[in-house]
Amino acid sequence: MDPKDQKPEDKSPLAMAGVGFEFVTSILVFVLGGYFLDEKFDTSPLWLLVGLFGGFAYSFYILIKRTKDL
Repeated sequence: MDPKDQKPEDKSPLAMAGVGFEFVTSILVFVLGGYFLDEKFDTSPLWLLVGLFGGFAYSFYILIKRTKDL
């Protein structure tokens, strides 16, 4: 396939806004999951902190992956 025939990637500001939304959402999901586990096992704040750091790690992974695609 000729590179000229390929569709250009969407590099609009909305594409980066989507990345930001995904960044925040994934951190929130991990933190809420950690909070739920802390409430269930009465281990506050262990799982909340694990969820926070896990959410940041996953978010940075997604951020790097998406920006390479743009």
